[in-house]
Amino acid sequence: MCEIVVLDHTQALAALEEEWDDLFRHSPLATPFQSWAWLYSWWEFYGKGYELRLVTIRYDGLLVGLMPLMLQRRGGFGRLLFIGTGPTDYQDILARKGWESRVSQAGVRALRQMAGWQVAHLQQLRPEAAAWGIFENWAGLRTHIWQDNFPMVDVKPWDELLMSLSKNLRSTTRRTLRRAEADGIRCQLAGTDSVGQAARRWIALHREAWQGRNIIPEHLTKRFQFHLETAACRMTVRGLGGISEFWRDEEVIVSHFLVFGRKFVAQHLMGARQEALQRYQSSSLCIWDAMNVARSRNSPYLNLLRGEEAYKLRWASEVIPNYQVILGRHLTVWVPYAVYHALFSRAKRYAHLEHTPQWTKKALSMYRFLRDKLTR
Repeated sequence: MCEIVVLDHTQALAALEEEWDDLFRHSPLATPFQSWAWLYSWWEFYGKGYELRLVTIRYDGLLVGLMPLMLQRRGGFGRLLFIGTGPTDYQDILARKGWESRVSQAGVRALRQMAGWQVAHLQQLRPEAAAWGIFENWAGLRTHIWQDNFPMVDVKPWDELLMSLSKNLRSTTRRTLRRAEADGIRCQLAGTDSVGQAARRWIALHREAWQGRNIIPEHLTKRFQFHLETAACRMTVRGLGGISEFWRDEEVIVSHFLVFGRKFVAQHLMGARQEALQRYQSSSLCIWDAMNVARSRNSPYLNLLRGEEAYKLRWASEVIPNYQVILGRHLTVWVPYAVYHALFSRAKRYAHLEHTPQWTKKALSMYRFLRDKLTR
C-alpha cells in the first residue's frame, strides 16, 4: 500500500524541488509543464486565492507519484484543479515508470478521502496523459469533454517540409529566409548565464508585437511577466526549454521560447519588433528555427501548442486534441457543472468551423468572458 500525504503549504511545495525533479526525470509520460520549474513558478505568482492540495504518493519513502492539485472555494462550492490551470498547455499527474497503475489507484483514494470539493476539473489532458488512469478508476460521476486542439508538424528536412506547403506559403517563406540572410540575421539560444536578460527581452517583444492589436489583457500584467520570466530561467537551467533570439547587429528583433519535451519541441509565445513584423514573416522565421532545434534534438514533432490559428494549420501535419475530465461527488452539483462545460466546448468547436456566423463568434466571446468571471 502506498503512503498518501496531502500537502497544503507553499513551503512544502518549495521543499519538494529535488525529489520532484527526480520523479519528473523518471516519469516518461510527463511534459515540461509538469516540472517543478513551471508549476512552482506559476504558484508563486498565481497561487493567491487557491488552497494547495499537493498529493504525494510514496512507497517505502520513495516518491512514486504526484498529483499537483489546488482547491478553489466559492461560497459553499469547492472544485479541485491542477496547479497551473489556465496558461498551462499540458496538465497531468506524475507517475514513476512502472508505477502508473498504482499511482492512479492511490490518486483515486486520495480524492475520495479529501474534503472540501464537489467537482474535480482536470484540464488539458493529452490522449496519453497519466491522469486518464484516475478517470478510468473513478467509480462515481465522470465525463470527458474536448477542450483544445494542438497542431503538430512532423520533423523532417527543411526542403522536404517546404514541399508539403502551399505554393504561396512556400514562396513567402523562402523570401523571408533570403531577406533575413541578406540582413545578417543570426539566431541563437540564450545560455544559462544570459537567460534572465533574454527572458525580459522576450516578454517586452511579445507586448510590442501586439501593440494596436487585441492582446489578451492578462499578458500585460506583472504576474504574467514574472511567471514566464521565472519559469523560462528555471527551465533553461534544467534543459527543459530555451529562449531563442534573432539578432540583427546588436539588437534582438524576434524572440520565442522553446519547450523541450521528450518527444517534441514546442513553440511558446513569440515576440517581435514592429519593424521586424513588417519586413519578415515572423511565424516562418520561428518555425524554421524551431524545426532546426527539433532536428538537432532528434525530436519527432514540432508542437505549435494549443490554438487553431490559420498560420499553424498551414504548417501542421496533424491536429491532436486535448480533453478535460470532470469528476463529481453529488449529482445535483455535477450535472449542471458538466453540462455547462459541455455546451461551452460544443460552442467553441462550432466557432472554429468555416462560415460560422459572426454573431455566433461574438456570443461565444461573451460566454467565455462570463465563464472566466464566474470561475476566477
